[in-house]
Amino acid sequence: AIKVQDKVMIPQDDYPTINFIGLLIGPRGNTLKRIEKESNSKIMIRGKGSTKEGKAQLYPNSGEDEALHALITGSTADGVKIAVNKIHEIIQCGIDSPEGQNDLKRMQLRELAQLNGTLREED
Repeated sequence: AIKVQDKVMIPQDDYPTINFIGLLIGPRGNTLKRIEKESNSKIMIRGKGSTKEGKAQLYPNSGEDEALHALITGSTADGVKIAVNKIHEIIQCGIDSPEGQNDLKRMQLRELAQLNGTLREED
C-alpha cells in the first residue's frame, strides 16, 4: 500500500506560552483521534518537546533533533490533506485566541469534564 506523508510544523518556539500539543491531542487524545478518524490518517506529534522530559531515550526516533511538528500518514492524499488542514486550523486557533477566549480549549475542558463525570451543566 502506498503511504502518503505530510508534516505540519508547530510554531512552539514562536509562541512558547501556547500549549499546541495539548490543543492538538485534546482530552485523553480525543481531538487527535477525531481528526484521525475524519481524515482516515495516523497523526504523530514529533520533534523537540514532543516527548515528556526523560522519556526521549525510550523513543529514539521521536525526532527530538527536529523542530516540533505533526507527522501525518495516510493511504490517500485527500485524507492527509484533511488532517493537515484541521491541524493548521487548531494551531491558528491557538495563536488567534488567548487562553481564556479559546473556544476549542473550552470545548476540550468541557469534554474532559464529561469524560470524568464532573460536568456541571450551566443553568
